[in-house]
Amino acid sequence: MGRLAAVMLALSSIGFSATQPRYLPHIQQRWDASDLVCTAAVTAPTPTAVTRLIDGADRDQLFAEASIERCFKGEKPPAPTIKIIGYSVYASKDLHGVGFAYAGPPTGFVSKGRNLIFLRRTASPHTFEIAVPIYETAIRLSDSRPYYPDDNSPAGIRFALTQEFESAVLQSDSSDVYYTGWIFDLLGSDEAVHEIRTFSPRASPAIQRDIAVSLLAHGQLDCEPIVISLLMDASAPEWKRHNAAAVLGEHGTRRALRFLREVAAQPATTDDSKVLRNWTVYAIRQLEHRLATSG
Repeated sequence: MGRLAAVMLALSSIGFSATQPRYLPHIQQRWDASDLVCTAAVTAPTPTAVTRLIDGADRDQLFAEASIERCFKGEKPPAPTIKIIGYSVYASKDLHGVGFAYAGPPTGFVSKGRNLIFLRRTASPHTFEIAVPIYETAIRLSDSRPYYPDDNSPAGIRFALTQEFESAVLQSDSSDVYYTGWIFDLLGSDEAVHEIRTFSPRASPAIQRDIAVSLLAHGQLDCEPIVISLLMDASAPEWKRHNAAAVLGEHGTRRALRFLREVAAQPATTDDSKVLRNWTVYAIRQLEHRLATSG
C-alpha cells in the first residue's frame, strides 16, 4: 500500500503560510497544505486589478470560477460554483513594457477546464485561495470525468485519483512523464509500475513511449529499447527525445551508448537540435561514468 493510502484521510495541516510561497512537488504536501481538495471545472484565470506583496515582491492577483464536482478533502462548498484566488509570479506594473524572464519551479494558477484543485478557506464561504500562491498547485485533468465510485475511503481516493491521472494520460497526444509521475507519487513505486504497465496498452504508441521513459526512470530496464527508439526517432518532438536521452544517461545500460553517440554525432543545424545534442553529450558522460564506477 502506498504512503498516501495510510495518511490521506488524516486531514492534517502542516501550516504552510499563504504569504510564504513554497513549491510543493508532492501530492501529499499539497493535500496537507489545503482545506479543500476537489475536482472542478474551472474558467480561465482573470486579473482582479489587485496587487499583493508576497515573499518580498508584488504579485498580480488572479481569480477564476470553479464548478465543484467531487471533494476528497473538506466539506463541499454551499454553492456549486465558487471563486478561487491565485497570484502571478510577477506584477504587470513592474514590467514597464519590457519582457519578463523567469527561472524556477513551475508556475501557474489553474488551467481552463477540469482541474484537481488544492484550496484554503477565506472569510467568505464562497471564496477560496489556492493553497500555495505563485507556484503550480492545481493539476490539469482530462475533459471528462472518468468513472469511479463515490468512495472517500483512503483506497477509494487513491483509486479515483489514479483514474483521473490515467484518463489525462490517455487524452493527451503530447504528454511526457507528467501524469505518470503523479501516479508514482500517489501509489509508490512498486504499485505504480504494476498499474502503469496495466493501462499502457490502452494508450497510443506515442504515449506508450512516454510511459516507457517513466518506467525506465523507475528501474524497469526492459523498457530501454522503447526509450532508445524514441531517442532515434527524428520525427518525434525534440523535447521528447531530450527526455529519452536524459533517462538513458541516468538509468540506461551499455547498449544505449552506441545510440547516444550516434545522435550526438549528427549535425546540429537548429536551436532544438543543438539542445538535443547537448542533452545527449551530457547523457553519454553520465552513462560512461556510471558504467566505469559500477565495474
